[in-house]
Amino acid sequence: MKYLGNGSLKETVQGMLLSRSEEELRDFLHELQPFDIAMLLRGFEEAQQLRILSLTSPDIAAEALEHLDHDEQYRLLDHSADDVTRSILADMSDDAVADLVMAIHPRQAQEILGRVPEEDIADIKLLMTYPDDTAGGLMSLDYIAVRQDWSVDRVIKRFRKVGREASITNYVYVVDLQGRLTGVTSLKEVLLSDPATLVSDIMYTKVVSVPVDADQEEAAKLLSRYDFVALPVTDSEGRLVGVIAVDDILDVIEEEDTEDIHKLGGSQPLDEPYMSSSLIDLVKKRVGWLLVLFIAEAFTGNILKTYEDVLSQVVALTFFIPLLTDTGGNSGSQASTLVIRAMALGEVTLKDLTKILWKEVRVGAALGLAMGTAGFFFSWVIGGSPGVALTVSIALVAILIVSSTVGAVLPLIGTRFGVDPAVFSAPLITTIVDATGLLIYFKIACRILDLG
Repeated sequence: MKYLGNGSLKETVQGMLLSRSEEELRDFLHELQPFDIAMLLRGFEEAQQLRILSLTSPDIAAEALEHLDHDEQYRLLDHSADDVTRSILADMSDDAVADLVMAIHPRQAQEILGRVPEEDIADIKLLMTYPDDTAGGLMSLDYIAVRQDWSVDRVIKRFRKVGREASITNYVYVVDLQGRLTGVTSLKEVLLSDPATLVSDIMYTKVVSVPVDADQEEAAKLLSRYDFVALPVTDSEGRLVGVIAVDDILDVIEEEDTEDIHKLGGSQPLDEPYMSSSLIDLVKKRVGWLLVLFIAEAFTGNILKTYEDVLSQVVALTFFIPLLTDTGGNSGSQASTLVIRAMALGEVTLKDLTKILWKEVRVGAALGLAMGTAGFFFSWVIGGSPGVALTVSIALVAILIVSSTVGAVLPLIGTRFGVDPAVFSAPLITTIVDATGLLIYFKIACRILDLG
């Protein structure tokens, strides 16, 4: 089917709902992607949502619901006919159901679990024991595991038997009698091999896996680094306990990147999408950092007050304060952003602190020479004094060296004390550099212009 925009999809479905052409609508919905159905559901009133859901095949409806918030999932499942709800829950992956029941009220969770097929309850409760932000909280139990002494023919028969229930079919995992992960092979390799070939002859033994209690970011880095579409999860004894699919990791990457971007902007991460967040939530998430930065900026005001006599003697020095503080703040923000991103990608760690410090000192000096030269001529024209021009020029060199090193080093030092590097964001770095930059500027001015 040719792709239609969300607006066109809604209009088409709206017409079918009004005409009450259920068979036509059922066929139409069957051709849509689960994501498109999720977007459709968001565009209709509840009565129409429930009707659309009831006419969608349970497997597609199950996937569509996973694109909605947990509260929306529960509301639609709770208000749907009992047979519709049970069919959808039977087709939802165990990890998706586990995430849902952990996100809603315990009483609501019991209602949902009461409609889940009995054979799935044990697996769902097992998944609920792992924290959301760990590999165990992300993994699925719907994978295919075989023994290394099996023939390819037996693996294919196994696949035909359980493949429909497996959400991860790209890889076939090999385990021993104790359930320990000993190898992996691809389904492609299985299908291309002779039926009599043993799994031990086509499996890869150096398996990359992630511990069940590892942070979800570690799993994301491994999948990204090796370009896998799934990653096995093992317990402390090496037993295979689950598999993380790449689509789950993409959600994690988006979530982590969103959180970091919010912090880089000097705000606490939002719990809901921006348009869904209330005015009170937005204020609460932002006011804390503003107060911290406000207090920090008070030191800048004290520095200006301390050097009030200096400014009164050479008023022209006042003209260049915004230029110096903004340049220093921008340089510090550039350095912190580069280092924070490098840390997120695993390119640098705390052990690289000395190397990074030395590199940023040189970068800051080079930037300072370039900006200092431009600043010298600019300030001479504006300030009308070679002494003021020299002060501004030298201050620019010193400030850029300091701001580059501070911006690069603070995120690394923060990790040493368990602080998220993204906390050392542009607003915080700028505030710190403002104060240190003014001190440098006035110290240099007092020395060059011989001011008391």
